Amino acid sequence: MFRKTTAIVALTAAAMMLGLNISAVLAENQAGSDGSNLEKLVQQITDTRSNYGENLHQLIDYYKKLGDSQGERLAKQELKEFGKIHKRMYLRGIKAKLVAVNTAAWAESDIVEALVAHRQAYRKSLETLLGVLQGAKDVKRTLLAKRELRDLISVNNYMYLRDADTPGLELRATRAIAEAQTLYTQAMALKKDSKKILVNRYKTQLAMEGFRRLIRKYPSSEKIDDAAFQIGELCRANLKNYQRAIRWYECVLAWDPDTQLQANLRIAQIYDNHLVNRLTALDYYKRALKIEVRDSSEHKRIKRRIRRLSGK
Repeated sequence: MFRKTTAIVALTAAAMMLGLNISAVLAENQAGSDGSNLEKLVQQITDTRSNYGENLHQLIDYYKKLGDSQGERLAKQELKEFGKIHKRMYLRGIKAKLVAVNTAAWAESDIVEALVAHRQAYRKSLETLLGVLQGAKDVKRTLLAKRELRDLISVNNYMYLRDADTPGLELRATRAIAEAQTLYTQAMALKKDSKKILVNRYKTQLAMEGFRRLIRKYPSSEKIDDAAFQIGELCRANLKNYQRAIRWYECVLAWDPDTQLQANLRIAQIYDNHLVNRLTALDYYKRALKIEVRDSSEHKRIKRRIRRLSGK
């Protein structure tokens, strides 16, 4: 469980209020108000965007003081990608209001939780603004909002906390659900388009969202382990985020005992080729070897790699 500080409780409450405010802005727009609704919405975008960036700086400082070079590297990479977002003013005279809290006593979980809340609120505000501008037939600002939203979705959301990104390991893939199959097919189509010659980060993130939506809506579906495996594949091949990929492959291992070969093999290959942890790689290769059909070409390849890692 995350340690809840007073500041985080306030931030969480603020995020909930933000969702209500956005709904109110939409209602005002549909009623044909005088435009103050648009000003409120642009203020929300400006605030959440600025606080998202501020949380990234706080996270970098935290990892630097802790001496966690891996965490610092990931936070700096997300900040770099955040910096590439084409951020727009939309209205003149709007200034950001940063959340004034003392972060000196915060734990990692506090900063990450605040970061995630602001990132989600930033996106929700942009999506709502896009709907408002499209409804008003404001072509110029619609294009600007579309570009900013696309850039935001393309930012790789790194897994700073081990359990921050994935569902619990207690789920089980047991039921055939037609709607889940439909979501899986749609997400697979996005995955196919996410990497042709070059990686399309926007479609990669959309595909991952599609698979996560399936798991969220139908947690007992027999497709959840397949969805988890595909998220792992996108993290591994497209985003090169190997720790995050391992976490999703571990979900596959927990959720369906019948689909463990490829997940074990992928984890072994990541530890072997990217994280340079031969002992852990060896363990997962051995697990895969027990599952693979004896004398198959894959079985022979795994045995050869085990012998090499074992020095035999």
